[in-house]
Amino acid sequence: MKDNETKLACFELRAQGKSLTSIADAVGVRRQTVANWLNEHVEEVENLKELALDELRETCRMTNQTRIERLSARLEHITAELEKRDLSDVPTAKLMELELKTRAELAKEFAEPSIRSEQQLRDAKATRTAPPIFPEVWPMGDSTLLLEPEENGNGRKRSRDAG
Repeated sequence: MKDNETKLACFELRAQGKSLTSIADAVGVRRQTVANWLNEHVEEVENLKELALDELRETCRMTNQTRIERLSARLEHITAELEKRDLSDVPTAKLMELELKTRAELAKEFAEPSIRSEQQLRDAKATRTAPPIFPEVWPMGDSTLLLEPEENGNGRKRSRDAG
């Protein structure tokens, strides 16, 4: 069995959007082994994706606070300009549309992150009812690809005719 560092590397690569084949090549294990590990640890991979997105947000030139401040200032200017105008003026409709869009952008900034604690991950894993990401049987034209688990957890491919 591969060590936990190898599995963690698989999870991190998947969180970055890498394919199963490229992950398997990078860590030196079979593609099916990677698929099995990812099926067993769906919640952890999702959490790593959220952490990676959070890291990207932090490294952006504008932080969330800066964006909120800019959107708030823009909204104040738009609102002040709207208060000066007569609603029958054509550009007012455009300005009101901009106000609505700015309010929607500002509302998105206040959305809570979906990073979960270790306990939340365990709870989600315990109550998971969705089928695994990688099914055990895939239809392939006139044949079906069957994946038969071996004792060590790796899969073996076998093709059979679809009756």
